[in-house]
Amino acid sequence: MGIPTTNCPVQIQIWVDDNAVSTNSRAGVYLVDNRVASGSEAEGTPNLATACSQGTNVCWQVMLINPKSTSNVSIQSIGNSGAWGFSGQPQRAPDNAAAFTGTVQNSGNFSYPLAINVQVQGGSGVTVNLSPSVAVSAG
Repeated sequence: MGIPTTNCPVQIQIWVDDNAVSTNSRAGVYLVDNRVASGSEAEGTPNLATACSQGTNVCWQVMLINPKSTSNVSIQSIGNSGAWGFSGQPQRAPDNAAAFTGTVQNSGNFSYPLAINVQVQGGSGVTVNLSPSVAVSAG
């Protein structure tokens, strides 16, 4: 069973400008987290580096910047990374279909593949592949 979003002290939001990504570009994708005071870097870019402590639960959520947009966005997958360890692999959250949750288990600096789907109203779907990272300090 997955981790509920309410059990995640680290929150990462993926903001999508559907007009920009419809051209198959990473432009228009902005990652932010609640960890700037703890050392996160590259806030507001597709290359967010989230600072967190070993054993911490993390939640990712994707949303459209324009609340009136008729497009749909979703997290397709969060891929393998050394940060997740043996049993921390992020997966769809049990309490929010638009979110993924996981646990950082290993200390160090790790990138991870993040794929989001954008379905623009009246257009074809686009998959945007990102490579943010986590800087995990020993618990």
